[in-house]
Formats: sequence, structure tokens, C-alpha cells
Amino acid sequence: MYNLLITLGQGILPIAALFSPKLRLFVKGQKEVFKTLSSELNPTKKTIWMHAASLGEYEQGVPVLEEIRQCYPEHQIVLSFFSPSGYEVRKNTPLADTVVYLPIDSLRNAMQFIKVLKPSLAIFVKYEVWPNYMTALQLAEIPSLLISAVFRPSQIYFKWYGGLMRDSLHKFSHIFVQDSGSLKLIKDSGYEHVSLAGDSRFDRVSRLSKHLESLPKEIQEILTAFTSSKPLFVGGSVWPEDVRVLGTALEKTAHSIKFVLAPHKVDKASVETLLKMLPIKLQNQIVWLSKTKPQQASKASVLVLDSMGILNQIYPLAQMAYIGGGFKTGLHNTLEAAVYGIPLAIGPKYRKFKEAKDLVALRGIQVINTTENAAHFLELALDKQHIQQIKQIQQDYISKEIGACDKIMSYLAKYF
Repeated sequence: MYNLLITLGQGILPIAALFSPKLRLFVKGQKEVFKTLSSELNPTKKTIWMHAASLGEYEQGVPVLEEIRQCYPEHQIVLSFFSPSGYEVRKNTPLADTVVYLPIDSLRNAMQFIKVLKPSLAIFVKYEVWPNYMTALQLAEIPSLLISAVFRPSQIYFKWYGGLMRDSLHKFSHIFVQDSGSLKLIKDSGYEHVSLAGDSRFDRVSRLSKHLESLPKEIQEILTAFTSSKPLFVGGSVWPEDVRVLGTALEKTAHSIKFVLAPHKVDKASVETLLKMLPIKLQNQIVWLSKTKPQQASKASVLVLDSMGILNQIYPLAQMAYIGGGFKTGLHNTLEAAVYGIPLAIGPKYRKFKEAKDLVALRGIQVINTTENAAHFLELALDKQHIQQIKQIQQDYISKEIGACDKIMSYLAKYF
């Protein structure tokens, strides 16, 4: 049944791509995978393969990639993505020798991919468990790791009908989980090759905060002009539902705060839909990063970050931030902002995210579900004593959680 659905999906994708720019990128990228691998791989070198679904999983994998690059320079690294939002942003990352889309999980694709790649080790990040790839790796006797994994009782692995996915999960040579709940769940399912390592995103944001990449000069000039006169609020990966709640509070404080809004979707139609959630007064004070100049930006109240991949370089400029997704799809990455010790707010759908639950319990993050909550957050975020308290809570928490990468690399050394 699984293989039938995969085959049907593979047939439908080119048709669906006619109506979706994102799917068009995916289908085009899939067609070029084996050609890219054949032309770019060095057959005389050993290969380490890492797979990340999208940009968020890639960020979790980065600390491990950096260590692999340093510790095993004689190996070539292949990085694969499933989502265009990951591939298109990081296809030129210096951490990998070759970056490709992962072919659809048919047995034929999986066997061919592994045959061409011939990896010495395969590393999957967080949720990525593909039955046919796990079968192909097992048949080729290639060790495989799942890192920064999170498990919940609601997942298919732990249901009576989840045998295929549970068997695929159990084919990993070793699994590194983020928390004790995940550890217990997978052990109770009959799998023993598992370790509690924590979340490698803590290592990633800690390193990133100390070694920030420079923004392009023109973007730096725009941001400097925009933020020079007032404190900065950053709304990261926001959806229309987030902006609807924030809008009135932003309007009331526009005289004393500047606002960067980074939409989760940056295509023109999605951004325009999001901006319609703002009060009219603010809609008339908006500039788009891709279309503005420093002089225009200095006079605006709202700067729209309509490009991907630079949000984590904007957070260090902020005095306060809101992380989107907590009213719709589920929360986005809070750690990218929390590492800078600034007042931080989120929407109410955060309980699937350990770091958010922990920081809410510690009072290092404020939960917003009404316009009144939003106004209270912005008021507190300018209070010096409150800022200092938040900074201490967040920095203490993050420093305590760092170390997943070291545990993974210590285990990984047995394969080399």
C-alpha cells in the first residue's frame, strides 16, 4: 500500500506542479538529482550523507556538519533536502560538497540513490524516516543515524497500524533523542539503540550568536537607517493569524518602536495577505526590504523582510521579538531569538515544542492570545529590569542545554 501511494504520488506531482511554483522547483530538482551526483561526486573519496527535510532541520544538522567537515576533511559531504524552502536557500552551503533534492521514496529511487552515493554513513535529522531508503541502507549494510529526534504517543510509530513505519524506525543503527519522554517511547516500542543527547539547535544558535555571518552591504545600510532612532521589534516567521492579534498593539506603539515583519511565506500574494491584517495607519508606513532604500526605510514604521535565509541575522539587532506559527501551523524556531536574551513572545500553540514549554514555565517567554496580551508584552519589553530578568533566564537555560553535538560526534567516531 505504501509503495502504491508513493507511485501514485510520483505520477501526480508533475500535474500538481503546473499550479504551484514550489512544487515546480521540487519536480525540476528531482529530475536533476542523479545527473548532479554523477557529475559532482568524486568516486575516489568516501562519502557522508546527511538528509534534512527543510531549513529548520538543516539548522539542527549544521553543528554536526561543521564538526564532520573539521574532523573528517578527507570525506565528501552530500546534503539532501526534501523541501524547496530548504534546498533553494542552502544549495550553495560550503558545509557540503554536493546539495541535492532527495528523490521520492520509491524502492527503485532509494536503491539507485544509495548505489550512486555509496555513503560510509547516513545521517537523518529529526523526523525524517523513509521506509524504502531505510531498506536500501540496510541491504547495503550502511550505518544510519537519526539525530535530534522527537517522539510523541500520537505519532504513527506507536499506533497498532504503524508497523511499517515502526520497522523502518528500528532499522536505524542508532537514534539520538531530544528528551526523556522520547527515550521512553522508543524503548517501549522495542528499540534499544537509542541515546538521550538533547537538541543540536542549542549548539547551532550558540555558535551562530558568536560567529554571525555578515549581511550584504545594501541590506546593512537599510537596516541601520531603519533602526537608528528607536528600539526594534522583530516578528519572525509570522502568519496572518499572528499579525491579526499583534496589529493593534503595534499601531499604538509605532511612535516609540520600529517593526520588522518576516513573513513565513515570502511570495507577493502571501505577504500582501499578511499585511492586510495590519491597521490602515501602519499599512501606509510599510517598506519592503527588496524594494526600499535607506532614506525611505528611515521614515517607515514597518520593514517587511521579503527574502529567505537572513532572519537569524536580524534577531541580534532586536530589543524584542515575537515568533510566529503559534496560532496556525505550530511554533517556529524560538531559540534563534532567545539566544540573544531579549523579551520574547509566542502564540498559544506551543506545547509540542520542548524548548518553548520550558521557557514559558521559566517565564522566559510570554504567551500571547489577545491584543491586550500583545500590548502588555510590548510595554514590558521596554522595561530595563524586565529585560535583564529575561536575559538571565534565557541564557541560563540555553547554556544548560548545549552539548548534543559533542555526544553525537563522540558516537559517530566509531565508524571512522
